[in-house]
Amino acid sequence: MRSANYVEETTTSIAGAGGIGAVTLTAIASIPRFSTVFGTQATTIRYVIEDTVGKKMETGIGSVASNVLTRTRPQTTWDGTTYDETAPSAVAFGASPTSGNIKIRLAATAEAQGCVVPGVNRTIAGDSSWRDYPITNSVSWDNSGTTGTLTAGTEYYTCYQQLSAGLLDGLQFDVNTAVSGSMKLALYSVAHTGLPGSKILDFNDLSVSSTGLKTDTATGTWSPAGGFLMSSGWYYIGFISDVACGIRGYSSNGAPSIKSRTPLGRQGGYGWGNTVFVGGSYASGLPTNPAPATMLASLNALSVPWIGLRTTP
Repeated sequence: MRSANYVEETTTSIAGAGGIGAVTLTAIASIPRFSTVFGTQATTIRYVIEDTVGKKMETGIGSVASNVLTRTRPQTTWDGTTYDETAPSAVAFGASPTSGNIKIRLAATAEAQGCVVPGVNRTIAGDSSWRDYPITNSVSWDNSGTTGTLTAGTEYYTCYQQLSAGLLDGLQFDVNTAVSGSMKLALYSVAHTGLPGSKILDFNDLSVSSTGLKTDTATGTWSPAGGFLMSSGWYYIGFISDVACGIRGYSSNGAPSIKSRTPLGRQGGYGWGNTVFVGGSYASGLPTNPAPATMLASLNALSVPWIGLRTTP
């Protein structure tokens, strides 16, 4: 789920009887819109809709794509008379509201406020190996440090939990079976299905031609360039190599003590580790939106890769 500051739009067209459906977004002059921040691909968000004239409000989880907001699950509503957060239905804002009367925005809501955990993705070893302290899922494991041999040209996606907001300015992983080649990596949101959602940014390609820690702090050549303000919550890190290299992680292969907390549950192998994978192409790179229909079960040889992100509060 994505969030951002200062995003706000209006509308003159809402689908459904009386305006209970999808909202066609209209830009407000000099104010950033959803597509400015997220692009036009489908992005899961927490939205706020306010009727500034009729004094109605709705917050919920939805998806925005190509300047249309789909209200997937209203969570709290005020229809001018009744406050409902138990079993709310979409508020009818009118099918053709006057421009400027309805405001649609990203904003802090009570539901979005999590526990603020002080801390930073750093280690005591002089900030040299934040790979050793990934802010990720809670696990107990056997076979720590095992090698996961990647299949060349295959997309992998591993869950990543960020416990407190911070500026992302680095990525690191550990190669222990080197093969002459490179790795592409990217950061993804989590879709409402729990699987990888839309791509947030591409990191720089990193060589896997030698063993040891591989580090990327060149934020100026990320796409988009610059650090990224990560809110707390779940993400995915996608990676694909052009060679069958090996990287370190926690293995669930023959390790029944592993317990992974992920957005994936346990069905079909998802959640036993936390890495899902799908056929792909290194030349094409990591996609803007992964294909969930072809996601396979967790990679048992590398259920929790040692990929760490560095953030600064």
